[in-house]
Amino acid sequence: MAGYGVTGHDPDEMTLLCDKHHREKTAGRLPVSIVRRANATPFNIARSLGSPHDIYFEGRSFTVSLGSNEFQCTEPTKEATAIEVDGEAILGIRFIEGCISLDITIRDENDHILFLVRGGELRHSVKTWDVTFEGRRLTVRRGPRDVVLALTLAPPDQIILETAEIWCRGIFIRVGKASRSGDGVEVVNNGASFSDHVFADFKTLFAVGDYLGLGGAALTIPIGQRWVGGVPARPGTFSKNGGGQKFTYSDPLFMSSLCTPTLQGSFLSDVHWGA
Repeated sequence: MAGYGVTGHDPDEMTLLCDKHHREKTAGRLPVSIVRRANATPFNIARSLGSPHDIYFEGRSFTVSLGSNEFQCTEPTKEATAIEVDGEAILGIRFIEGCISLDITIRDENDHILFLVRGGELRHSVKTWDVTFEGRRLTVRRGPRDVVLALTLAPPDQIILETAEIWCRGIFIRVGKASRSGDGVEVVNNGASFSDHVFADFKTLFAVGDYLGLGGAALTIPIGQRWVGGVPARPGTFSKNGGGQKFTYSDPLFMSSLCTPTLQGSFLSDVHWGA
């Protein structure tokens, strides 16, 4: 804080500054006294999420890559959801006056937010073990070599999820390298999975859990067994209506319904379900 020439590598005299304040300190515009006060009460200690980081997307179309799967949506849809749990958009896209706004929520097994994107701003939990942003690639780790999320922002019109572990109210979804196939999307609760497919202009690609909206959804998966903090829980524990699933299916292979007029979109390749 006082300068290497004064203190050398003394841990008690070292702190970590953001790039903006590092430049201010190096240029002599930020007094050492202010740095010391900030070091005594770090900004992030009293907050659950770090400072926002702007992201920039625009255009009339957008592609979400989930491992080897692609979800393509265009401006006429106005908004779309790539992954939905219990009616909540885990990864959503909105077209607003030429700009593309993303909503992304990545939680841990206890439903604590690890990573968040809202209205063109990216934020991460200050309690996360490590977050790196190198070029366009962002990686979130729980510990050494323990990757929770790795994604690439590819402006102006694509986001690529290379690997992701997504929890929401006891439902666990693995994407990309985190899945058993190493490149697909997998619902760990029941083993349903798909890979190597392209979907276009569905309002919802992948709806899991309760309150599965069939209008415009390409894939819907009801969940009979949820996990609390990573441990199997009584069926219906998290259900919004007090227990059970709002929709039940005796056979999840109901893909023939995709030909009905209620689904507005194109299903460009077949889906295969894993056991």
